[in-house]
Amino acid sequence: MQDSNPRKQSYGQNRAGGQRRDNFNQKQRGKSIQELLENNFKEEWIKNGTDSEMIKYAEDAGKFMADNKLTNSKIRSIYGEIKRIQMAEFEKERASFLLLRPKVAYALGRDDSNRGLQLFKSVFDKASIVVKDQKTFDNFCNLFEAILAYHKAHGGKD
Repeated sequence: MQDSNPRKQSYGQNRAGGQRRDNFNQKQRGKSIQELLENNFKEEWIKNGTDSEMIKYAEDAGKFMADNKLTNSKIRSIYGEIKRIQMAEFEKERASFLLLRPKVAYALGRDDSNRGLQLFKSVFDKASIVVKDQKTFDNFCNLFEAILAYHKAHGGKD
C-alpha cells in the first residue's frame, strides 16, 4: 500500500512547484556570478595594462559568456570594428570607437535575455569610458581579446 502522506515526499519530488523553485535557484546562482563579474571589473586594467588578475577575470568572463550562449556572430561586427580601429590610429578613429557603445546596446536590445551578451555589454561599457588615448585603447583591446579567446576556449559557438 502506498503512503498517501504528501509530507513524506521530498520538496520538489513529483511537484511542478519544486521544479520551478529549482530552476529559479539556478537562475539566481547564475545571476550572482554575472553580478560578481560585473562588479569585479577594474579600471586599472585599462589605465595601466594587463596583470594576472585581469587574465583570471578574462577567463571567468569568457567562460560565463560561453556558458550563457553568447555566440561569436553576436559580437563579430563589434570585434571587427575594434580591430579596424586598432590598425588605424585611435585619435583618428575616436568617433568610430565612441559609436561602438550604441552598437553593443543595439545587439543587446535584439536579444535582451542573453546573459552572456548582458555581461559583454556591462564590461564593454565600463571599459570603454576609461579609454582616452592610444595606450588605454590598446589596454582595452587586450582585455577584450583575452575575454573572447577564453570565450572560444570554453566552447563559444559561431
